[in-house]
Formats: sequence, structure tokens, C-alpha cells
Amino acid sequence: MNNDLLYTIESFPPLPESINQLNELCQVDDVDLKAVIKVIEADPILYTDILRYSNVPYHGFRYPITSISQAISLFGVSAIRGMSLTAALKAHPYSDISAYGVSINEWFGTMERQQRFLEIWLLKKHRSILHSLGGLTFILEIGRLVASYALMMTKKSYSFYENEAKKLDEEEKNIIGRSGDELAAELFEFWNFEKLFFNCLNHSLNPEKGMEPQTCAVLECARTLFRLKETREFEEIEPILEKYNFLLSDARIAYEIMISEDE
Repeated sequence: MNNDLLYTIESFPPLPESINQLNELCQVDDVDLKAVIKVIEADPILYTDILRYSNVPYHGFRYPITSISQAISLFGVSAIRGMSLTAALKAHPYSDISAYGVSINEWFGTMERQQRFLEIWLLKKHRSILHSLGGLTFILEIGRLVASYALMMTKKSYSFYENEAKKLDEEEKNIIGRSGDELAAELFEFWNFEKLFFNCLNHSLNPEKGMEPQTCAVLECARTLFRLKETREFEEIEPILEKYNFLLSDARIAYEIMISEDE
């Protein structure tokens, strides 16, 4: 990696200390739930945003979620970690995603749709995949933010025009020297996240090269369907599903639920 990109990673504004603490707590087999709750409750940004997300109407809970312990019991630690990462990014000092032709709210909206699709699809039959991702499903497009920061740090002015994920990946490499996914993976490695986390991020568009190809494949499905500027037809992910031995019917049901929620 050239010195400019190395400096980009090392100088990227850090996530709050509460995320570092959650990261350490969540990287052990027997997670200390009381410690997780304590960290979140001590950070008003994480606390408020997790409860907000827990109470969005599409979850369909009859009663409001009023505590972090309730949220953990309903969603699991992995999802709570993902919600925490999202909350930290919403409060992040760097938020310029304009090089991709979308607003920061549209960017977050795309990631929320990707996460929602994966949650509906995987929760019943593939819960272990959701758990192994450690909250990554909430921030699948984080590379776009890191790439935008790299553009600024290298004093390059450019507007990306590709929308298909793999083509956008190549466009970033041509302009910056690394794709946004590669930069983000290196950033999360620099921040001491677990290897599977940044490996899946780096290989979410080329699953066969990842540590867990089937896990990476579900990320590719979400990113193929729900892009920064559009939603694509379900048929585009059928070859991925067949290659990695997923039932098309399960993923299609999740997709149709997503489409119905948009109407």
C-alpha cells in the first residue's frame, strides 16, 4: 500500500471508546452480557439509537422496547453490536459521501435495507451465519465512506458513476488505488476487529476467496439487490444462491417482504 493510503487508514477519525470496549467484549465465546449493557448504557448515543432501531414498526413488537437488556434478548448480541456500529457512524465526524451521488441519509438507508433483507432471510434457518458476521450486516457499504475520505486525503476530486457493486469496486481501484472494501477491511483490521469480520467485508463481492465463502455469499446477495441508488430484481442473485447451496425460496420470501414494505 502506498504511503497516502496508509496515512488515510491511520488518520481516519476513530470510533468512540465504547465501540472499542464492545469489540473486546464480543470477541470471546462467553460474552459478558452485563458488561455489554453497562458499556451501551454509559454512551447516550449508542443507547438512544439502539432503542430507536429496536422500536421501528416493521419489527412488529406489541410493546415498546425500553431497555438494552430487552433488545439483547430479542435481537442477540451480534445485532446489538451492529446497531452500535451504525449509531457510532451516524455520529462520526466525517460523513461526506457526496462522491457517490447520494446523501448520507440515503447511504444509511441502503445499509438498513441490506441488513433488513439478511435478517428476514437468515434469522430462522441460518442464524449462525448472522451471528458469525458480528454486526457487519449493518454497515456493508462502510467502504464508500472510507474511500470518500481517501479521496479527500489524496486531494482528488472525483464523482463515481458506477452503481453495480463489482464495477464500483473496480472504479474505486482505478481512481484511488484500492477499493473501498479493501480500505475498510484494512481499517477494521487496524482497529483490532476479529479477522472474520474484516475478511468477510473484504470478500463480500468475491465469496470464493473469503475465509467462509457461504457467509460472504449472503453479503454479496444483499449488496447485489440493494444498491446505493436502486433495488434490483431477485433473479440477479439466483446464481449466487445456487452456487452456495441456499434455497431460492427462502431468499425470495425475504425479498418479497422487503418489496411489500416499500409499497
